[in-house]
Amino acid sequence: MLSIGYNREIMVPKFITQDQIPHKPGVYQFKNSQDTVIYVGKAIDLHSRVRSYFSGIHLPRTIAMVKEITALETIIVESELEALILEANLIKKCLPLYNIKLTDDKDYLYIGITKEDYPRIITARRSELKNLKAYFGPFPSSSTVRSTLKRLRKIFPWCQSPPKEMNLKLKPCFYYHLKLCPGACIGEISHDDYLKIIKRFSKFMDGKKDELISELTQEMNLLAKNLEFEKAQSLKKTLDGIGYLLQSNRSQIYLENPNFLSDQTSNALADLQRNLQLAVLPVRIECFDISNLSGENASGSMVVLTHGEVDKSQYRKFKIKISGKPNDVGMHQEMMLRRIKHLEWPLPDLMIIDGGRGQVRAIKEILDTKSLTIPVFGLAKRLEWLYTPQEKIIKLPKSSPSIRLLQKIRDEAHRFALAYHRKLRSRAVGI
Repeated sequence: MLSIGYNREIMVPKFITQDQIPHKPGVYQFKNSQDTVIYVGKAIDLHSRVRSYFSGIHLPRTIAMVKEITALETIIVESELEALILEANLIKKCLPLYNIKLTDDKDYLYIGITKEDYPRIITARRSELKNLKAYFGPFPSSSTVRSTLKRLRKIFPWCQSPPKEMNLKLKPCFYYHLKLCPGACIGEISHDDYLKIIKRFSKFMDGKKDELISELTQEMNLLAKNLEFEKAQSLKKTLDGIGYLLQSNRSQIYLENPNFLSDQTSNALADLQRNLQLAVLPVRIECFDISNLSGENASGSMVVLTHGEVDKSQYRKFKIKISGKPNDVGMHQEMMLRRIKHLEWPLPDLMIIDGGRGQVRAIKEILDTKSLTIPVFGLAKRLEWLYTPQEKIIKLPKSSPSIRLLQKIRDEAHRFALAYHRKLRSRAVGI
């Protein structure tokens, strides 16, 4: 058996690097000395989950598995849903020995579509798969599968107890009132339209993103052309929901390129440098926002992206001293004056101000007084346009990776400023 050296500080084998186990969601694969995957797992926090295997008390079979581990591979993802689906795909692909041994003699859970006239979406064990029209999985965590289905049902509503034959005298069920059931049993949806929902669910679980979105978009446009605006709007909401969920269903991409997220971030930074004509790649980006209520208890935030990733250790908050009527420009200037006094803080390659022409011009004046040549842009919320101090407007395509990166840091700055503002207000009223 291979001897494993341990890093005492983090209690994991030396072959596991810090880069492999960040505090991020992802999937991990343990390998043995034959380079065979022996276990696949998912985690909301890879750092904490992987560490747990090498410290604490475990069942004998977990201890036996840990003794065989000689290598680790991790894939960083963006959400728990994404990790869940990727984990299932990897288990199906690799058939790891210990994923079978560590299930306490229970089958993994599958998501299935029944063979009924009005199919239901259910969870099932392996022994029940022969009775299903289609199934997806296996998924090791039953609790995660059930919570995921709750989210999916908001986008693809299905009947809990579908009618065996149409009976318009039935009362709508509880789920119908929650908009989680399309109401087949009371005649609110035709049989064909109900089957469309189930087919769309199946395409989503299969990862057929382009086909699904194309189908829905064509149908929505046709409805709008025929002046059926209410139905078209309903499909628009479905498309929006699918768009959100599909961000977390890229398992095939991760299987082909485990470094997908890292590559995507690098592309976004390069795209940003090109679109804003920056002299250097924006390794450190700072974004500033102000939050106040009628000028009172105003707070400011500085959030930071380092190499395109949120860097909370660099966040700073400011209790704004200007009071009285709202003065967003003046508050931004006060915050910037205080920020640049901190010579121990690294200077950014790019500054983003949550605001428009007035705010960005005011910040540029402050930077000029200190002879700082930092590129600064204002990002307006309504149209997502970028403003330069020279009042030039830059309109980035909505599909641009650089605008998504800027929206991420702007939204984070807003969240951080608002959280501090609420804290100040609570203190002011003695809550």
